[in-house]
Amino acid sequence: MKIKMMTYNIQSGHNLQRDRDVRHAVNTIHAENPDILNLNEVHHCTELCENGKCQAEQIAEALGYPYVRFGKAIDHMGGQYGNALLSRFPILESQVFPIPGISQEEKKACVWPEDRSHMRNVLDINGREIVVLSVHYGLNPPEQKNAVAETLRLSEKENRPLVFLGDLNMEPDNPLLAPVFAALSDTAEKGEGSMLTYPSDEPTGKIDYIFQKGFETLRSYVPVSADSDHRPVAAVLELEEK
Repeated sequence: MKIKMMTYNIQSGHNLQRDRDVRHAVNTIHAENPDILNLNEVHHCTELCENGKCQAEQIAEALGYPYVRFGKAIDHMGGQYGNALLSRFPILESQVFPIPGISQEEKKACVWPEDRSHMRNVLDINGREIVVLSVHYGLNPPEQKNAVAETLRLSEKENRPLVFLGDLNMEPDNPLLAPVFAALSDTAEKGEGSMLTYPSDEPTGKIDYIFQKGFETLRSYVPVSADSDHRPVAAVLELEEK
């Protein structure tokens, strides 16, 4: 069975011109129509959420996704801020795993240190269970080192097909990211065209990823869009035989 995955940092609903409206993200997502969608930089019940509907719920309602889960990273603006998963398949389990924090001494040397988290969801794909692990890594090496260790801890114990995706804030040649490349397959190996994702108008870096194990990657690509400061990443995967 083929499954289309997508990961997208929506910059809290801002487009590249800093106009805030989640309909920007809706337009880009609608054009790609993924089956399973990870969102980074999502507001949940904050002052930015309109009409009493949180951002992930607004997007899900606009595009007809029946299953939505939010994973908190931090408290923010009277609500919460973090990652979200939208799915056309049932979500059986959803858990949030905070990434271990760094010391106060390490924070002194960091730019914009921030608590982050993984969100682990188990999905039912026509009777088969898969695990989707979503994340948004921090900006600083001490944070990234802890995040990679947590990614490996969560992914290595899984014997079901797994997708790991999100904004990792690191280029592929960053040595801190090497253990992830060793443990999982980067779908960009089947990439079509440029796989650069940031900044969205004229991207020069690849910092958004979809990794997998237990699937075959059929294709991967980066849609052209300036509806956020990032471009999304999409991948078509096929479940391998048991």
